[in-house]
Amino acid sequence: MTTIHRQMWRRRASVLALIAGFSLYLTAPAWAQSELQTFDIPKSNLAQALNQYAAQANLQIFYPYAAVAEVEVQGLQGAFSADEALNRLIARTRLEVVERTPTSITLGIASSAVAQASGAADPLTEVIVTGTYVRNAIPAAPVRSVSRTDIEASGYSQIGDIVRALPENFSGGINPGVIAATGGGIGNGNVTNASSFNLRGVGSDATLVLLNGHRLNADSYFQAADISGIPLSAVQRIEVMTDGGSALYGADAVAGVANIITRRNFDGVELQATLGTTTQGGGSEQGYSFLAGRSGARGYGLINIEYARQDEITTADRQFTSQVPGENYLIQPQERSSLFVSLGHQLTDRISVSFDGLYSARDVRNVSKITPTSALYRYDTYTPAYNGALTLDVVLWSDWEARVTAVSSASRNSSWTRTPTSLSRSLYRNDLQYIEASANGTLLSTPAGAVKLAIGAGYRDEGFRRGLSGAANRMSVSRSLSYGFAELIVPLIEPSDRRVGLNALELSVSARTEDYDVFGQATKPKVGLRYVPVPQLTLRGTWGESFKAPSFNQMYSDSLLYVWSAAAIGGTGPGTALMTWGGNPGLKPETSKSWTLGADVMPDFISGSKWSLTYFNIDYEDRVVQPLTNYSAGLSDPIYAPFVVNSPSEVLMADLVAQADQIYNYSGAPFDPANVIAALENRYINATAQTVRGLDLSYRQRFSVNGGDLQAFFNGTFVRLEQKSIPTAPNIILSGTIFNTPDYKVRTGLTWQGRRLNVTGLLNYVSEQLDTGVSPAVKIDHWATLDSTVTYEVPGYGDLDGVRVSLSVTNLFDRDPPKTLSPTYFPIHFDSTNSSIIGRAVRLSLTKRW
Repeated sequence: MTTIHRQMWRRRASVLALIAGFSLYLTAPAWAQSELQTFDIPKSNLAQALNQYAAQANLQIFYPYAAVAEVEVQGLQGAFSADEALNRLIARTRLEVVERTPTSITLGIASSAVAQASGAADPLTEVIVTGTYVRNAIPAAPVRSVSRTDIEASGYSQIGDIVRALPENFSGGINPGVIAATGGGIGNGNVTNASSFNLRGVGSDATLVLLNGHRLNADSYFQAADISGIPLSAVQRIEVMTDGGSALYGADAVAGVANIITRRNFDGVELQATLGTTTQGGGSEQGYSFLAGRSGARGYGLINIEYARQDEITTADRQFTSQVPGENYLIQPQERSSLFVSLGHQLTDRISVSFDGLYSARDVRNVSKITPTSALYRYDTYTPAYNGALTLDVVLWSDWEARVTAVSSASRNSSWTRTPTSLSRSLYRNDLQYIEASANGTLLSTPAGAVKLAIGAGYRDEGFRRGLSGAANRMSVSRSLSYGFAELIVPLIEPSDRRVGLNALELSVSARTEDYDVFGQATKPKVGLRYVPVPQLTLRGTWGESFKAPSFNQMYSDSLLYVWSAAAIGGTGPGTALMTWGGNPGLKPETSKSWTLGADVMPDFISGSKWSLTYFNIDYEDRVVQPLTNYSAGLSDPIYAPFVVNSPSEVLMADLVAQADQIYNYSGAPFDPANVIAALENRYINATAQTVRGLDLSYRQRFSVNGGDLQAFFNGTFVRLEQKSIPTAPNIILSGTIFNTPDYKVRTGLTWQGRRLNVTGLLNYVSEQLDTGVSPAVKIDHWATLDSTVTYEVPGYGDLDGVRVSLSVTNLFDRDPPKTLSPTYFPIHFDSTNSSIIGRAVRLSLTKRW
């Protein structure tokens, strides 16, 4: 067993031991004990009842006032535990517990009594935790929430599919289904079937991903956080802050922060089985999930075990790709298993401890045959990963609370490549460990209200290892950093519903300093303003700076040299061309300035509706990219001229060959320097500038129809992404071009929720694009698909009690992706970053709850 294997198994054993220890601790009889209190709450509206409950239970309670003020409750008299008393008060209402601390409880809105039983959270809930360290503050930054109800209505079986459907997110980057996408500037590729966020289309490594507020490690050599191992049944909601977040969260939060929040107050057992297939053939899938949880006055525990398997889709399975050798996989087959454990216990009235542990493993296969006569390549990749976070919460004094969190996270990618004549192996390992301490509470009181402060500091280690066939290709690098941050929430005007035009005004200021042992120190600020002229309208704005350290791969990856036929990369006539590719140790951190302006409106004259509009602008400096975003136009597009040397000298060619760790010849003929007509530079570089600006628009409304709820929603994003590779070059418009984020993307639909029957219809729309891989560029048609999900809860009799059946169909009308003209090395003529070859997919899910 290698050293890397031993270390991986040691850490895995430590995580599992910690899980087992906490499980034994929390399943002890003491966990179930609840201290009884006497409650005397008269009949009143729910807001008044909750206020009296808070006073009698000696707790702070936060809830959406407008949703409960008109709800009447019968009251409560007698001796109950605090949890039981609260559950009785909110029974048969749309409220649920969203967050719990030793001294406070936060309530959100559940979509229905049925949804409440499953732990669902309503998309209209105003309880937000991402975007601020100050407890119970509302961030000025735009935050998009995907609720449990949204997840179940989507019909998707994997968390990655839900993320890729978000209009704010680009489906390219590091994601399954990405095939022959040569947009090297944003790292399109599918190496391990990982799933990643790619907000605004600026790269999968430019979005910081959190699990319950804890960082996840990077995956493989593209250095993007992989979310595919997070079991979907355990997810309560996904919050996405679509604004730079380095002033609070540190590096990687350039395009935004995504926080995947798991269930905390699930009581019972849930078994789920899902079977699915595609109507064109291939791609069959099956998934099984076991979820069990228990929550009480002193603690909670949840475990989710998930197994999923998906079959391949080959080029022979689709008429659209029938001209390609049938051995090629369009969708890679995989097996995936995961274990998630979340535990918490209140040790004393002031001290509580919690633990989140995630372990996952994924086996993926791929087959590739570039031409009918070329060798068949077989790839097998095994990816185990874990993430463990231990948190201690302490009530200090008054409303001040402190938190200490320790996190250890790692993943390993072991790949084998086989041809009829060779066998090679590669291994990549990413890991991180950090410890962070923070505190938040009231700094001082002013006539306008309490000034809230959050402060914190931490230390983080990051590591990257690579092992390829041959001792010369082994590498182990690491870096460390220490950091500190502070956030201040300052009310400028005392909130008042009676003051029209000046209901509330609040300023937020934050800053973070990080000191790297490799790059030195960086300090980034952020300011935000929330202005509420009337209760129905909130205006908000932010300005801040962000930064991102270059990834290990961008700095230290192998120096490669490719030999192409000139015609394959935009040349005319015979001859070959050389193209460099690889790391650059001289890279410096990327920096950005971003600002947003937005409005949230809940007009009285459109009952039950909420509208949001946000303008965003990101100026990204020193962006690390590979300058040739479209290989097939490398010699034909004049924007690439600064990176092309025509008729290279023998000395230059000899230097390129000598510097290359590996040489790949895709020209179809033996390499001959006399036939080389050009050399192209495509290493990672700090580009001069990249600019992203656009609009996010969302709408939701609820209607009461025939004894049920009808919800309508719309989410759309309009983006313009430009890049200037060198100061003398013109701006390149990347958005709306092949293998880049579309100009606009929309997801809209209707959901009807009855007592037992829920029906959802969803429309996904991707705007038309330009195929810049041919000259002159031609249009690629828009792509629109319709999804539908029908869920029925069987009337409860005996063993059928708690049984739910769900049937979902994605791409209902079996739309093929729009055809492109750009030649690729398969060739496959569609943009796999903005459309899918899967076609119509049908899934049947059976769920049983106890």
